[in-house]
Amino acid sequence: MRNTNSNVFLVILLGVLSAFGPFVVDLYLPSLPQLAQFFATTPSMTQLTLTTAMIGLAVGQLLLGPMSDKFGRKKPLILSLVIYIISTVCIIFSPNVETMIVLRVVQGLSSAGSVVISRAVATDLYRGREMTRFFGLLMTINGIAPIISPILGSLLLEYVSWKGVFVFLALIGLVVLVFCFRLKESLMPENRLSGSILSTFSTFGIIVKNRLFMSYVGIESFLLGAMFAYIAASPFILQSFYGLSAFAFSLCFGANGAALVIGSNIGGKLPNRTALSLGVLGFFVAALYTIILLLIQPYWFFVEIGFFSMLLMMGLTFPAISSLAMESERQYAGSASALLGFSPFFLGGVVSPLVGMGNIFYSTAVVIFICGLLAVGIYLMIKNQIVDTQ
Repeated sequence: MRNTNSNVFLVILLGVLSAFGPFVVDLYLPSLPQLAQFFATTPSMTQLTLTTAMIGLAVGQLLLGPMSDKFGRKKPLILSLVIYIISTVCIIFSPNVETMIVLRVVQGLSSAGSVVISRAVATDLYRGREMTRFFGLLMTINGIAPIISPILGSLLLEYVSWKGVFVFLALIGLVVLVFCFRLKESLMPENRLSGSILSTFSTFGIIVKNRLFMSYVGIESFLLGAMFAYIAASPFILQSFYGLSAFAFSLCFGANGAALVIGSNIGGKLPNRTALSLGVLGFFVAALYTIILLLIQPYWFFVEIGFFSMLLMMGLTFPAISSLAMESERQYAGSASALLGFSPFFLGGVVSPLVGMGNIFYSTAVVIFICGLLAVGIYLMIKNQIVDTQ
């Protein structure tokens, strides 16, 4: 990989863009209990603000991915950031939790542009092992978001209310928008899809017939489904049940984000087959440990070790999955990136409210077990078909 200033700028910008959606989700996590108090509502209703943002992130990728195959990467990216800024400002003035839930859909839809287009740009520019290494770098930068955002969110809450957190999110969007004007278009006009906009979306029909690609999508989706269950449940498990302060919770959340960074960094340097095998099987072992701890509810630190181990193993898989999946559908990179991003966020939107049903320890354990079992099952079905990129 060329070590130039422009390449460093590209890596950092694409890393920030790929982490933008998760950052929007994670920054306000420490304020979930405060939101429930402010709107005089239940934890399940406040968790819906998380669910709707994830669903928006999922659906938005399906819309913006194919559009970037037709119109290029830069224009849809800039438009999505403008809408994101407007929707974030509107959230600040939400009169009730129902309005906020609706606006979080719009915020999620618009922030999806950054996630899906950053992956498509990387696919436009890199191939083979170079692409795997690049995705490893992206995931490393991406993983910094869970480290910084909850800590930053808890620090912000020391001085401002939850509304101040969303003011900060709007300002971050504005800064990212300014830098995106410097981004060079990576998809030349001759390589864009022709025909109507509706025909552009028909590429999904072609991609879903690629069994190997959809298997990679399935593995990533169920791994991230388990992660989103952890994200939704951890504030209530660690803060409400175990009594950790908002800052102590943010440190735990940040440590788990560091595990994701470490895993992604290692995974980007390993052969794809090795990274995927170690990551998926290691995740399942870590998930079983975590499930046992959730059921017996010992000292909180042992539960935290389980969360840390799960995310470490999960991180190993992501560079390999992204590289293998995108390489198999390079011709429709925007649409492929959309499907690769849609399923995990959609599943995350489904599992997030489920962990709030009944006993949060038991429901979280059940969701993690089902997601882990399905991820391992899909991997075992395709393990002999995985070919390392050169």
